[in-house]
Amino acid sequence: MLKPLIISLGLFLAGCSQQFQDVNSTFDEAFFGSSDVELSKEYIQNLPYSSIYAEVNDQGKIFMVLAYVGENPQTGAEQLKWMSSDKAMIVTENGRIVQTLLLPYENLSGLAFQPLNTFSSGNNSSADSSSAFDVSANPGAQKWQAVYDWQPNYRFGYKANITRTYAGNETVETPLASIDTKKFQEKIQFPMLEQDITNEYWVDSKGKVVKTIQYLGPDMTRLELTVLKHYQSN
Repeated sequence: MLKPLIISLGLFLAGCSQQFQDVNSTFDEAFFGSSDVELSKEYIQNLPYSSIYAEVNDQGKIFMVLAYVGENPQTGAEQLKWMSSDKAMIVTENGRIVQTLLLPYENLSGLAFQPLNTFSSGNNSSADSSSAFDVSANPGAQKWQAVYDWQPNYRFGYKANITRTYAGNETVETPLASIDTKKFQEKIQFPMLEQDITNEYWVDSKGKVVKTIQYLGPDMTRLELTVLKHYQSN
């Protein structure tokens, strides 16, 4: 299923302006820490693409654009596929990283959410919690489960128990705006590995993630994403 996607994204990128190609030519340098992309407010505003900054393991920001909008075939959730000129890709569902391709070190091959079946029934819990943030005045805790797959070495089928909690209000500064957000933390426990990770999300009043720090898995790549221009569906 990835092959047709990569071909179409390659055609997309081939049609972009030389200026866009020049910006993304910094991708390799940014991954390995020799460059840290900083674009002007005017440049980001004028570029006709939704865009993000991505930072890998604190090694410098990468400017990425939205190359494709798809749908999760299991849940129907909207998937945004952010890409660089050398075809490295990060796939998100409302800010959550659900797949990566051609990143250094390791990649998240897949992330599938499951109905909750091990937590007590008294919690505000469902598989839908994975994408919907509670931005009410008093957000409640949310719990659900997921299965992680990683490459290399065919590490598939690692079950995770996830608990999301509200961590207060914070203001996020981006090159384009100052945004009031609610901060959420997710503790993700992997029983098979006896390890856990904590991911963080900053969410605006409409429930959209504007910034996030996530780990692909225990002792794996750290990704920090900052949304510059949100995708607006028709």
